Parts: sequence; C-alpha cells; structure tokens
Amino acid sequence: MNAKQEHTVPAHPARHTAPSTDYRIIIVLSLLLSVWLIAIDPVLNKDAILYLRSAQAYLQDGVLASQRLFARPLLPICFALVHQLTGIPLVYAGLLLTSVYYAILCVAFVATVATLGGNRRVQLFAAIVVLSHPALNDQRSSIVRDPAYWGLILLAFRELLLYLRNPTLRHQLLWTTYILLASLFRFEGLFFALLAPLSLLAARDFARRGRRCLQLLLPVLPVLGATVVVFLLYQQGADSGARPGGGIANYLQRLLSFPGQFNEIAAVTAQSMLDLNSREDASLAVLAGLTAILLVNICRALSWPWTLLLLWGTRAHQVPRLRHDDAVLLLAHMLIALLYLAAFTLINHFMLDRYAGQFAIFGLLFLPFILDAIWSTGRRSLRIFLVGGLLLLMSLDTLHNNDYQKAFIRDAGNWLLENTPADASLASNNHYLAYISRRQFDWDLAASRKFTWQKLLAPGEGWQSRDYLAMRIEPQDVIAWEKFLRLHGLTETIVFEGGRRGKVCIVQLPRTESRQ
Repeated sequence: MNAKQEHTVPAHPARHTAPSTDYRIIIVLSLLLSVWLIAIDPVLNKDAILYLRSAQAYLQDGVLASQRLFARPLLPICFALVHQLTGIPLVYAGLLLTSVYYAILCVAFVATVATLGGNRRVQLFAAIVVLSHPALNDQRSSIVRDPAYWGLILLAFRELLLYLRNPTLRHQLLWTTYILLASLFRFEGLFFALLAPLSLLAARDFARRGRRCLQLLLPVLPVLGATVVVFLLYQQGADSGARPGGGIANYLQRLLSFPGQFNEIAAVTAQSMLDLNSREDASLAVLAGLTAILLVNICRALSWPWTLLLLWGTRAHQVPRLRHDDAVLLLAHMLIALLYLAAFTLINHFMLDRYAGQFAIFGLLFLPFILDAIWSTGRRSLRIFLVGGLLLLMSLDTLHNNDYQKAFIRDAGNWLLENTPADASLASNNHYLAYISRRQFDWDLAASRKFTWQKLLAPGEGWQSRDYLAMRIEPQDVIAWEKFLRLHGLTETIVFEGGRRGKVCIVQLPRTESRQ
C-alpha cells in the first residue's frame, strides 16, 4: 500500500510539482539524433520536394507563387527565410528547421509530463521515450510539418493544464498562440482550437467554467469564421491555380459527397466479398474494415511494444491517478484526435501511422508514469528486462533503420546530374530524381498522372519527346517494364539495383524530329 501511495501523482499537484529536467540537455540530444538520422538517409522524402519547389517559388515570385504550388506555404516560407538570412542551401535550411521542431517537440513532451505531476525520474523516462520512439522520430531526416504541429499541440495542451491551475490572461494568450500556429502547419489544429476549450466544462475543481471556456473560444472563433469565408469565396470563383483551401477544400468536398461514395463502396463490397444472404450487411463490413485500418495505424503510431505496455498498465492498475481535471483534459484531447482520425478514415478510405501521430503523442504521456511504477515496485528482473530492455530496443530501432537501402535512388540522381546535358529533358515517376537532376521536367503533367510510370508512358503522353527516362520500377512491375522496353525497341542505359526496394532504370531516348 505504501509503495502505491509513494508513486501516485498527488491529487492536486502544484504548478511545478518537481524540479524540471535541464531542457538544454534534451535539446542537444535531440539535435544530435537528427544529425545522425539525416547522415544515414541518402534520399529526401517526397513531400520535401514539394516544399523545396514552393520555397523556390517564394524566393523568385513571392507568396502567391509559393501558394500556387502548396496551399499552406508556412513551412516553405520559413526555411526560405532561413536561407535568405544565413545563406545555407534550401535543403539544409529545411532539415535544420525540422531538427529545431523536433527539439521543441521533445521539450514540450517532457515539460507536459512534468506539469502532469511527473518527478525527475518520470521526466527522465519521458525524455527517453520521446527520443527513442521509432515512429515519432522516423521523419527526422525529412522535411515535414508534423513535428512542428505535434510540438505546438503539446505546448497548447500544457498551457491549458496551467490555465486550469491559474486562469490568467498569460496562459490564455499562450494557448491561443500555440493552437493557431499549430493550425497554420496542419489545419486539423482547428479541431483542437474549437473543441479543446469545451473540455473545461467537465472540470470538477474549476470555478466559472462556462465563462472561462468562452474566454478561450472568443479569440479563436473569428479565425474559424475567416477560414470559412475564405473557403466560400474560393469556391465562388477564386483562381483555380491558387488554392487557398488546399487540402481543406478537398476534405470538405469529400465530406459533402460521403453518403453517395459510401453506398458505392458498400455495393462493391457486397458484390465482391459477401454471399447473397449477407449483402444487406455490406455497410457494416465496410465500417468494420475502416475501423480496423484506423486501429492498426494508431497502434503503429504508438508502436506495438508501447501499445501492449499501455494496455497491460491499464489492466494492472499501473496508470497513475492524475488530477481529475488533468485527466479530463488529456482524455478529451485523445478523443478529439480520435474523432478527427475516424472522420478522415471514413472520408478518404485510408489512414497512415504518420497521421495517427497526433493521437499517439497524447497516449504516450501515460507511458513514463507506467515505466516509473514498474521500475519502483517491480522485481529487479522485471525492471531490467521489461523497462531497460524495451527502452534499449526502441532506441536501437530508432538509431538503426533501413533508410540506407535507398542509396540506389541517390546514386541514380547523381548519375543524371553528372552524365546528362544540363538542358536535357526528363520523364520520371520519382520526385527525388526529377528534382535532384535539375533537368527539364513537367511537374504538372507528372502530378496529374500521380507519378505512375504506366500513366506517364501511356500512348499520347508525349514521353517520346523527352531526352531521358528515369523510372523507379518496383519488383512486381519488372515484367511490365521489360514488355514496355521491347514494345518500343528501347534499351536501358544504366540500371541502379535496390533489391527488394526495386530499381531505377535510366533510358536515353533516340533522337526524334521534334528534338532535332
């Protein structure tokens, strides 16, 4: 009984229940981890190419040109400004910002655990968890918006916790700032901006809940209203080349057409999968399948070992007793994230573990407390093998990944850069090859064909007028690719093998009258 009481979070922790960890150490470790993972990853991610092109458009022609390429160009503009201020290449400016955002995420995670009542040891576990989590750290070598969004959402959540303890204007303004900045990186932050203040209504030890809930909502509602107005104006006739709504517009359109699309999917499922006697249950089958996809990706985002440990900790009553109001806010944020992810899965018919990361960052806040409870009360063998072993395995998984296997794509890009004329034209199904080669490339055509080599090389697509083909061929497409070469009498100039990841085939096309 004493052991349980010793390691239970106090019912009403003060604003700082324990001395906080030295965040400078966490920042240094985070930056070192980013440097290592960048060093072992030879190829930029697909989204990075879009951001780099958007940043170049901003530098050349301003914000509107950048927005035509990417609807919410905050990230590209940020590292374009870093490039202007420091002179470092755009690629490294983007990677530098990603590293900074990850450092903010790590500090925000540990600081939030401290605010929830975690002592120094719990904070140490929190630092190890966030620095060693494979799914969260998987994008450190990429240029992405997610770490900035995750970090700002966590900082906003922490300010809401502090607002519960001391409802001052400072915490209100900081929460508003963090949540709106997060929404600029990913629009789903608006869901938290609108719904998170409502969780205050369920707080037990919080005076004037309704009034203070409105105080948080009032600065946010005009922003939401402005967003709706911009979207409606855009729908009524804004230039189709500049899409201020971007992904938001697409999601809203899919939401409006959801009933019809869902019925079509249910009908197809009934015909292809179900017996005649069960076809009336096709809608349930579709819902079950989409739910399974959502849950699997949430578990992947948490990572399977931590998912099992969280479930075991809940069942074995190892989860700490947080303050009632803190627990309400944390569970409310998890519910908001889950509702958004469920809506996304229903509308788009897919889910990625990267998108589920916003649920994972809140769920993982329980983990340091569970690890501390096991470490404090468990047997020596349990401490060493369960806590120490899992943390070690997760750390090794983060430090050593399979990104190095993409070196064949880097080598192909370098070959194009060094062995083809500077004014040569290129057709490719790979974003990295198209960008790194610096050759003439029709980005709009490739995007409209979804960078699929079969569509890009279909009759009438004009690929014969290019100088080179550089196609990444997956193992399952090798036979179709060889058939294409035979059909058109083409020979591969050079091939870069990637084993199970496929290969990059470069073909120099024969001269035609259009290219004389």
